[in-house]
Amino acid sequence: MNQRHYRDLIRRAVLSKDTHQLGLIVAQLTDAERAREILRAKGYGASGMNASATAAQVPCTPRKN
Repeated sequence: MNQRHYRDLIRRAVLSKDTHQLGLIVAQLTDAERAREILRAKGYGASGMNASATAAQVPCTPRKN
C-alpha cells in the first residue's frame, strides 16, 4: 500500500471513531518499529533510516531444504 492509502485509512478510522481499525494500524506500526529495532541491533541500517531501507540491507541467502 502507498502512503496515500494509509493516510486515507487513518483519516476514515479517526472520523468514524473506529477504534478497532485504529488499533490494527497501531499494531502494524508497532510491529514495524520493533522489526527495525531488531535489525538495528544486528548491525543493519543507520539512525533515521526507514524500515524498508534497513531491511534491504539484509543479505539474501538461499534456504536449505
